[in-house]
Amino acid sequence: QQISFDKGAPRYGALLGGQVDALFEQPGDVRKFLDAGKFKPILTIFNERPSVFADVPTHREVGMNFEPLLRFRGFFVNAKAPSDRVKWLQWAFQRGYCQDSYQKFNDSKYMTVIDSYRDTAGAKELITSTIAQYRAVYKTMGLKLK
Repeated sequence: QQISFDKGAPRYGALLGGQVDALFEQPGDVRKFLDAGKFKPILTIFNERPSVFADVPTHREVGMNFEPLLRFRGFFVNAKAPSDRVKWLQWAFQRGYCQDSYQKFNDSKYMTVIDSYRDTAGAKELITSTIAQYRAVYKTMGLKLK
């Protein structure tokens, strides 16, 4: 049985209270439960085991043959934004990303499990390939695409 919750607290409470047997969640969101020994990872949705979860099998190792659909976020500007402003923002975001304090935050949320920084060209490539990947999955599911 699959149960959906809109917010994290009911999801986490359901697992803690035994109302559900498993939870699908980003590891950084449940780090405090992992560190406290309240939750334990049982499966990673990566093609290879991340070093921080070296003892946890991947979906492929348990017989699931699919390409993971990873989520991502980004910064966007108006298409008419002046190029000098765009370049400055690119510089500022990269500089912020490289700060020790931000890297410490990334580590604390397991956001270093994958390469989480993309420059503009890398972000466009990621988005384009992800759109193609989602289209293929939706087509396999029989969903109509525009």
